[in-house]
Amino acid sequence: MNIEEEFLADLNPNDDSFPEGKDYVATYKILKPNFSSIHNEIKTKILEIEKEGYYNDHGTDHIKMVIDRASKIISNFKLSDASFSISQYEVFILLVAINLHDSGHLISDRDGHAQAAKELLSRFDKNPNSLLFVNERRIIGDIAKAHGGKNDPIGMLQSDDYISGKKIRPKLLASILRLADELAEDKSRASRFLLELKDQQQLNHEPLDKHSEIYHRFSEAIDSVYLEGNVIKLSFCVSSKNLNKKFEKKRKDIITDHFLLDEIYDRCLKTFLETLYCNRFFPPHNRYTKITVDIYLLDEYEDYLVDPISFVMEENGYPLMNIKDIFTMCKKSLITSAGRNIDGEYIAEVIAEKTI
Repeated sequence: MNIEEEFLADLNPNDDSFPEGKDYVATYKILKPNFSSIHNEIKTKILEIEKEGYYNDHGTDHIKMVIDRASKIISNFKLSDASFSISQYEVFILLVAINLHDSGHLISDRDGHAQAAKELLSRFDKNPNSLLFVNERRIIGDIAKAHGGKNDPIGMLQSDDYISGKKIRPKLLASILRLADELAEDKSRASRFLLELKDQQQLNHEPLDKHSEIYHRFSEAIDSVYLEGNVIKLSFCVSSKNLNKKFEKKRKDIITDHFLLDEIYDRCLKTFLETLYCNRFFPPHNRYTKITVDIYLLDEYEDYLVDPISFVMEENGYPLMNIKDIFTMCKKSLITSAGRNIDGEYIAEVIAEKTI
């Protein structure tokens, strides 16, 4: 049962964390359908505003996945530290912030959507019959807004804040949302039907924009995101047909070519950096100390093309201001005995040699 199901089941009816005795389960049941209608419009809006391509899912299924990942983070917190607790009111604040976090796409572009989420909540609930207190909208908007950006948005929040005399922890809730959003990736975010149509090559037109295919191929490749203790475990299965070609990415009118394996490396490195950032706001016993990655490269008959690529991402040595690249961080795990990086170019050459 995830945190939303537990909250709606009202398993703690005597919980006194809610301000002024309001029925927040009833409030959430009213808010949720309104948010769901917004989520259904986000994918359409992204198609309209993102001329660079059709990115993977940001709609209802993505919200479900973020809630699932947040639930696993909180569950893992409780397993790692029996003294950890989160009030029902904080769960309510977190759930509304999760529902809100990508809604800014409706009134802003990709770069500005995190900031716009707060404005949308103000427009959404600001009327004589508003369901939320002004201070609730302020804090929920701040938490949702902090899911993106590199200007230390979580660090600018309060560690403890108060709504009608009830204490909540904005930094903790924002860090749970941000890491849950980062980990909310798996096969379900890919448009598998469109990818199958593209693989069949039987249409007179491209079923999927060429600039967004790599994002769907990345989602398609993710097999598992698993949290255990202080470790995040990621695993990927990549078909050989997607390893020996480059995919185009377009960003601000600049087109670049990328191997899928290199995209996986880049995204793993981003996940590692996001984890380090969120760790800063987690309780000490609940911080993730490493990310393990297993990448299985499979031939057309789903047998191993080469030995699996496995590496561990963790802090080591004296902390530096910048990490040069994933090969520097993971050293021998991603470098051949001849000293060559095991990157997309290298794997494409291995595949070419095997097919001669």
